[in-house]
Amino acid sequence: MLETMGEDFVRTARAKGLPRRTVIFKHALRAAITPIITIFGMDLGALIGGAAVITESVFGINGIGQLAVNSVTDSDLPVIMGTTLFAAIVIVIANVVVDLVYGIIDPRVRLA
Repeated sequence: MLETMGEDFVRTARAKGLPRRTVIFKHALRAAITPIITIFGMDLGALIGGAAVITESVFGINGIGQLAVNSVTDSDLPVIMGTTLFAAIVIVIANVVVDLVYGIIDPRVRLA
């Protein structure tokens, strides 16, 4: 956010006489939040898709992560492929959602 406040478009908005609140929320925050959304989307996809294995194993919760661990120890190949495919789909969906949110937040990213 501090870097964005020094950008040309923020200084131009201030020079136009826009209120400080408008400059921060409409200009600076929209540009500064893009990397935060990227990290959040990657973390969410990894959390649902991959970290469930560790969490469910540590706490003894029955779920997809526990199923993946049990299928690996039992060498159950179809279940391993299914859980891997599920994790991959969740990560792809999280990335698509992040891309759609980019279009809402930053109009420069929208498709033509």
